[in-house]
Amino acid sequence: MFKESGLITYYALTPVHVGAGSSVSYIDLPVQRERHTSFPIMAGSGLKGVFRALAERELEIGKVNIIFGPENGSEGSSCVAFTDAKILLYPVRSVKNTFAWITCPFVLKRFKEDLESASGKTNNFSIPEVSDDKIIVASNSPLIINNNPKKVGLEEFVFDVDNTQIDNNLINAIKGYIPDTETTQSLSERLAIVSDNVFTDLVNYAVEVRTRIKIDQTTGTASGGALFTVEMVPSESIFYSLVFADDPKNSNSNSVKNVDEVIDNIQKLIDNNEVIQVGGDETIGLGFMKVKFTNNLRGYKNDRN
Repeated sequence: MFKESGLITYYALTPVHVGAGSSVSYIDLPVQRERHTSFPIMAGSGLKGVFRALAERELEIGKVNIIFGPENGSEGSSCVAFTDAKILLYPVRSVKNTFAWITCPFVLKRFKEDLESASGKTNNFSIPEVSDDKIIVASNSPLIINNNPKKVGLEEFVFDVDNTQIDNNLINAIKGYIPDTETTQSLSERLAIVSDNVFTDLVNYAVEVRTRIKIDQTTGTASGGALFTVEMVPSESIFYSLVFADDPKNSNSNSVKNVDEVIDNIQKLIDNNEVIQVGGDETIGLGFMKVKFTNNLRGYKNDRN
């Protein structure tokens, strides 16, 4: 049983390709997706590797091995666990106001359940239901393209605006966890809640696909027969993952004595690296994400004090 937990949110500054290997479909290199929902994810094992690599540059190797586990797993185990990063807000083209951040009841319910399972506390924001032909936005949202009746256009689809209001507690809860940027400050203006079915369709088809070709290093020209397509999650996508921590497994360790110091080291690591690189194609500018860590969800420090 882990003693403390935290939440990491990831804001994509550039398109992100966390690959799932090769495919026989029209996309040669697809992104990682959940099997049962087909929503894009970032595997926890990969994220742990990213943070371990950062730690190896900033912490002494003894601390790294205590927190993340030694390279040789038979010598001990990690005292932190990273869950897969799930999608929270997905950007899609909008007829007005450039783009909207869409989410759906299923995603919001899962986000609420994840927070409550990690913290043991109940969140007080409400989650509305919405039909496939409707969309829920703020009453004065700049996404609205027509006022009588109100409509919103996303990608190739037009939705009637549902009269249900977005709970301000929901907006404030999301804003409190995601990285603070000029764009995320406008969350209430861009937030749109669509049905689970519509969300599933958009995260599968409103993706960025680039066609690339291999360059022959000898001639500097395109290599014949090496054309391939790469799927990417678009920039402005927002993911979240949970981090669980326990006391170090090595009771003789003096470098990291308890779970508080484990969490403090994770916090400092993220504070010192607000922008990280996740996935492939770093050298062509993909996968850069702004991260934010909210620690001590369980509140154990307060309980002990």
